[in-house]
Amino acid sequence: MKLFVRNTISGLVPLYPADFDEKRKLKLGQDYEVDIKNPRNVGFHRKFFALLNVGHENTPMEMPFDTYRKYVVMKAGYFKTYQTPRGVFYDAESIAFSSMAQDTFEEVYSRVMDVIIKDIGSTSEEMERQILSFM
Repeated sequence: MKLFVRNTISGLVPLYPADFDEKRKLKLGQDYEVDIKNPRNVGFHRKFFALLNVGHENTPMEMPFDTYRKYVVMKAGYFKTYQTPRGVFYDAESIAFSSMAQDTFEEVYSRVMDVIIKDIGSTSEEMERQILSFM
């Protein structure tokens, strides 16, 4: 069972009607183990992809979008290295909801923004305007 809740002075409160219905299935007085996670912000995830699209459309480099996404994430410092028989292999960190917390994702956004601004010769204010128009 997965519930989305908000922490209040009175305790954890279900966020949505479906969450409330699931919580009602729990027996009063019964002990439960919970795994607390801060869910990723879907709107911010969409904003990140708008940033990537703006960068991809304005970069002088010619590469497919997915390759560009991995390139700027790695250039921002988010990558893993693997030793192979032919040398070191670099791979971009996954930005999937299940593999990156919101606070880390916000740092990735900021650093990727810096990479793209430098790449296309823009300002953060201009990038924000373009991102909003892209969304």
